[in-house]
Amino acid sequence: MTDLARKAFLGGVAAALALAQAAPARAQTALPKLRIGSGPADAYAEGWYGVDMGFFKDAGLDVDYYPFNSGSLATAAVLAGSCDIACGTTLTLATAVSKNIPLGIVAPAAVNTAKGPQALLCVRKDGPIHTANDMVGKVIGVNILGTSVDLAIQAWLAKNGLDPKSVKFVEVLAAEVGVAIDRGTIDAFAQGEPALSDALRRNNVRVLADPMPAIAPRFLYAAWYATPAWAKANPDIVKRFQNAIAVAAKWGNNNHAASAVIVAKYTKLPVADITTMMRAEFSDGIHAEEIQPLLDTATKFGFLPRAMTTAELVIKTA
Repeated sequence: MTDLARKAFLGGVAAALALAQAAPARAQTALPKLRIGSGPADAYAEGWYGVDMGFFKDAGLDVDYYPFNSGSLATAAVLAGSCDIACGTTLTLATAVSKNIPLGIVAPAAVNTAKGPQALLCVRKDGPIHTANDMVGKVIGVNILGTSVDLAIQAWLAKNGLDPKSVKFVEVLAAEVGVAIDRGTIDAFAQGEPALSDALRRNNVRVLADPMPAIAPRFLYAAWYATPAWAKANPDIVKRFQNAIAVAAKWGNNNHAASAVIVAKYTKLPVADITTMMRAEFSDGIHAEEIQPLLDTATKFGFLPRAMTTAELVIKTA
């Protein structure tokens, strides 16, 4: 072997050894990949905080965020395996589970409270509706039928001694509810933020009532969900995600000014609009007392085909 060949050979061996030693180090420092998604609502903002504030990275996750324009698209993506974890309303998730669709909660999102109602019932400012009794025979617009919003209105009507079937519910896009009131195509609407504040600013509407406590004083309005198969195959990633969401929830509850900038970024609304609207409150964990009342009320009013327990909705990975 010539000196030149020997040098080339030894150089190649050295390079191979260096590569072999470096590969494990890179593998150890690479963060697990996670794909999450949600719609453009303050109730789902923990995911945005986790990405922008670095909470996911701090928990040891490399997260890609996907925006979804509807809950059905998010659910389809999770079921198809193109998204690992998504956020949606708890009742919608419960409805899916009741139909044997393989989904389950892995972390909490927004809770409905008196300070942070997820939807308010609104009517025309100059209209004739002033009490629950005035709602009889009226048409109420909601984003999606069969969610906790129209459930709350039915429960609210019943608490006021009225038949929930005395009103008609129709689906109206969030951005169009105010205009629909102005045109008279609906008599009332129930809406959450940020569309609620936008309608109150731009249209001839006023708040009639907060119907949400008719379900319970406090209940889990939204949650992060996955398929049981994926969650049980990735328990470490689920745990890291839960830890990050807990940090994001606490930060979001205590930093409304800073979080408004992030919410504005993802909703494409002015920061000033976010700072003046009612902000979501996030739960500090998965608690049966925040879920079971919603399930019981949904069963009572026929939103669920059968009685359900909290345990049926929550995925256990350990």
